[in-house]
Amino acid sequence: MRLILLIITSFIFSCSSYAAEDESSLPKSVFKITPEIVAEVSNRLRATLKSQGGDVKEKLAFELIGSDVGYNMFLVLRGNTGSSEIHTTVSDLHTAVEGRATLVLGGELVDEYELSPGQLRGTSIKVGTEFKLKAGDAVNIPANLAHHVVIEPGEQYMYFVYQVDSATIK
Repeated sequence: MRLILLIITSFIFSCSSYAAEDESSLPKSVFKITPEIVAEVSNRLRATLKSQGGDVKEKLAFELIGSDVGYNMFLVLRGNTGSSEIHTTVSDLHTAVEGRATLVLGGELVDEYELSPGQLRGTSIKVGTEFKLKAGDAVNIPANLAHHVVIEPGEQYMYFVYQVDSATIK
């Protein structure tokens, strides 16, 4: 019995000392998201959106939360419907945080143009499928799939987007 207690005590001690290890020893690619961090970043995004004024075509603010080779995670706040897009090598995991939006997937970009290599944009999507999103909903958007976040006039919509670039991580 004493041997069993000694083994259990040793295990608990080793686990607790491991858990107390200094976070600075972790790789830079490890990042933590807490409600406090989300609130802090949200406040900055709201201030940025407010400072853009009413004559901005696409009211958009975002902040990089964490990244490593082949992936990025952003918190995004939209103040209106922006452009539609396709990323040729990047998949998005889109997770709604606050507000409501319609995510249009598939179909074709209208008035397509290349913003930068691998990044296509358009004014809307023709013949796409609509998904209504609210806080907590998540949608995976694979590379090469047209997508468009549509917001009701006067509304705001906040979401996380976790981007994985298949060309970079191969």
